[in-house]
Amino acid sequence: MNYHLRYLPLPDVTEGMVLGAPLILTEKGVISFSLPEGHLLTETNLQQMKVRHAEFVCVREEDTRSDDERADAWAQAEARLQRIFRAADLSLPAMANLYEAVRAYRRT
Repeated sequence: MNYHLRYLPLPDVTEGMVLGAPLILTEKGVISFSLPEGHLLTETNLQQMKVRHAEFVCVREEDTRSDDERADAWAQAEARLQRIFRAADLSLPAMANLYEAVRAYRRT
């Protein structure tokens, strides 16, 4: 089964969604709330996040597209990324790292 990650504003997150990345909330540099990747969210979790002023949550959703549809979407994303970075000097380590980070993010 294939999944993809989405970052959603807290009001759009519902009970039963699965965390796609660890959730760590801090207050004054101290961890006040955390949940592991893969955690099935409950109404209590959502209330705890709201009280602690969470804004966005990374959730994992089933990717119902076919392999061909996923490949086409990735090819389009890769083409957009190359257009965005067309004037960038990717021989510079910082720029190459940024390109790879954006590419990895879009791959999820």
